[in-house]
Amino acid sequence: MNLPQASESDRPLSQLAVNSDLDEIETVLRWFEQLGDPAVPSELWMQAQLALVEGFTNAVRHAHADLDPPPPVQMSVQVSSQRFCVQILDQGAPFDFEAALASVEKAIEANDQDPLAREAHWGLVMLLKLRSTYGWTISHRRIDAATNCLSLCHPLSADGGAGRSS
Repeated sequence: MNLPQASESDRPLSQLAVNSDLDEIETVLRWFEQLGDPAVPSELWMQAQLALVEGFTNAVRHAHADLDPPPPVQMSVQVSSQRFCVQILDQGAPFDFEAALASVEKAIEANDQDPLAREAHWGLVMLLKLRSTYGWTISHRRIDAATNCLSLCHPLSADGGAGRSS
C-alpha cells in the first residue's frame, strides 16, 4: 500500500502502519497526539481523532476480519495551508460507503430516529455528522485491486483556522 506523498507546500506527511489489532489503538492515539499542529484548531483535531479511532476500529473489525493473517492498517495525516487530511488504508473487500451512509441517513430520517438510540452503525452516524454539520469532506474509495482508502479532509482558512466547506 502506498500512501500519497506531500507536496512542497504541505507540512510533512506523517504515516503510521500498525498491526490490525484493537490493542494497537493506544499506539495510534499516541502517534496522532504527538502530531499536533498549531494550524489546525483543537476542535478539528478532536473531530479527526474521533474519526481516526472509528476508521481504525472498522478496518480491524470489519475490513480485515476474515484475512489471515490480517495485513497492517496504514494511516496518514497531512496539513497544508489549505486543508487538513487524515487517511486510513485497509485491505478489505470493496465497500460501498456512500450507499451505507445513505441507508443510515434514510433510516434516521424515516423513523425520526434519535441517532444516539441506534444499536449499530454509530460510526456512519458520526461520519454523517462530521460531513453535514462540521464541513468535512469524507470519501471511501478503492485505490487499487486490494486497498481501500477512507479519506477525511477539512479546509483551513488563510490564517490557519478552520474554514467551512459548502
